[in-house]
Amino acid sequence: MELIADGIHIHPAVVRMTFRLFGDDHIILISDSMMAAGLPDGQYSLGGQDVTVIGNRAVLTQEPETIAGSAVNLMDCLRQAVLSMGIPLGSAVKAAAVNPARCIGVDWDYGSLRPGCYANILFIDDNLEIRYMMHKGKLLSHKKCRFVL
Repeated sequence: MELIADGIHIHPAVVRMTFRLFGDDHIILISDSMMAAGLPDGQYSLGGQDVTVIGNRAVLTQEPETIAGSAVNLMDCLRQAVLSMGIPLGSAVKAAAVNPARCIGVDWDYGSLRPGCYANILFIDDNLEIRYMMHKGKLLSHKKCRFVL
């Protein structure tokens, strides 16, 4: 089961209920992000349609009640799930990293930390902000951290 935990597409209560009903082994966190993800509020285009982005919400400009996608990335969805929706960090990480790798059959290299896998690791702080990144064992950025994913 795929969930967009951006706080826009699916009500937080439904996200919590889905984790309780199906368990974190059966959920994959995804993002319906568009090119405006991470960019300031404003006007953008998606598939030839005008889109207005305000905060995390991206709607069709001509039909403002119609969601046009998401303006957040997967890390933002994980952060939202944990900090705003009450999903345990371990469950959210499993749904964002382990389960997607398993689903597409690349879990022998990606999605977890065990011998033989690539050492792709995010080091995050208490607010789930990325402080360090490691890609295939190589450190890519330097900031203070507390947790390891």
